[in-house]
Amino acid sequence: MNPGNSPLLSLRGWSLDRHSTAGPRSVLENIDLDLFAGRWLAIVGANGSGKSSLLKYLASEESPLADQAAIMFQDPDDQIFATGVDREITLGREGRDPEAVRQEFGLTGLGEMNPRLLSAGQKQRLVLAVALGDAPQVLLCDEPTSLQDPVQAEWVLDRLDSWRRETGGCLVTATCDRAEAARADDIMVLAEGRILVQGPSAELLDDPRVVELLGGAGLPCEAAAVVGDPNGEPVLTLNGIGCDFTSGGGFSGAQLVVRPGDRWGLVGVNGCGKSTLLAMCAGARRPDRGTVELGGLKLYAKTDLDLDHGLALLAPQFPEYLFTRSDVASEIALDPALANQPVGAWLEALGLATDLSPRNPHDLSSGQRRRLALGLILRSNRPLILLDEPTAALDAEGKARVLGLLDQLPVETALVIASHDRDFLTRAGCQICEIHADGLSTE
Repeated sequence: MNPGNSPLLSLRGWSLDRHSTAGPRSVLENIDLDLFAGRWLAIVGANGSGKSSLLKYLASEESPLADQAAIMFQDPDDQIFATGVDREITLGREGRDPEAVRQEFGLTGLGEMNPRLLSAGQKQRLVLAVALGDAPQVLLCDEPTSLQDPVQAEWVLDRLDSWRRETGGCLVTATCDRAEAARADDIMVLAEGRILVQGPSAELLDDPRVVELLGGAGLPCEAAAVVGDPNGEPVLTLNGIGCDFTSGGGFSGAQLVVRPGDRWGLVGVNGCGKSTLLAMCAGARRPDRGTVELGGLKLYAKTDLDLDHGLALLAPQFPEYLFTRSDVASEIALDPALANQPVGAWLEALGLATDLSPRNPHDLSSGQRRRLALGLILRSNRPLILLDEPTAALDAEGKARVLGLLDQLPVETALVIASHDRDFLTRAGCQICEIHADGLSTE
């Protein structure tokens, strides 16, 4: 891993503990790490292995890299501060041309928009733009493509690669994506807070331990789509719904009939309106045009929000925002349908350690939080389940667990899943429909 120059950072036998209500908890142990200028290190590992904790430490005030590093968090909302995109770009960076930055990062025309109203992919690119504006020597990126459509994901990786080649900076990415890891110079594999193996990516990419985490380079899945009862009464009917975005654009004329047992996969570029469409289906956002019917009930007849129908449940892109209790066990018991289930066995079915029961759900890793939230929603016994990017930042095992949970749903449960991961949608048995300015088109 040593390209022949002195490292920017060298750690030997380093460990990290976190304080919790139960006392100190070991997060990382006996870490040996060298970071070199001009190199790209991909950190891979199962959800909860310590990837994000390592990146956050490297960017912290306690780190030897404190004055040299910039970081992209996995959730872009965690580091957005200003009330406008241009103000976010120029915050503390006088003289920076926000228009040029917006044009480069696919944010043209959004200068005055509140960044929190951007799509998740747009937010992620904004955060990357801000991080690069600090001219760091080390750039730390936590799942930098997890919220991007395939075209934008490739652009982000190209931009990161060109940055480190042009500046000689060191790039460190935490990833669950095989294609991203393949572009790195080196790979480090973390398991339960310890380094399992590290070395050149060319040597490790096909290592069984890496394949287990990231999947192999196999052929795309061609599973048959799951189609429900064509004569069943519709669970969801969209009649020409449309939406006008604050930033301009939007969509119109969306038509869709979802019957019991149907599985639909919703695809489209960042910012096309996938999350907005799901919110409309759940009763959380009145359409500007058209009507939404759930089980024969016309939504939004009197109010802008219509959430008391008990017919559909939405898992947003960051479903952990729904957590309301201080420990995992209480979060599970909140649902009457789950209150009497053994917590340990329930967690184990999600691929989560049984000792997470007393932990605050917000203290779990991002992947663990996502698995927990998805488990709660998928076992809610609602006729319609709406999922927004359910596999973002999940490792191969996590994706397999989500597929397993879908397989356990009652046959009459209908699904609508928005995702950039077409392979996952195919494996989940979804019929594919794409959202665009003129509505929905099926494949």
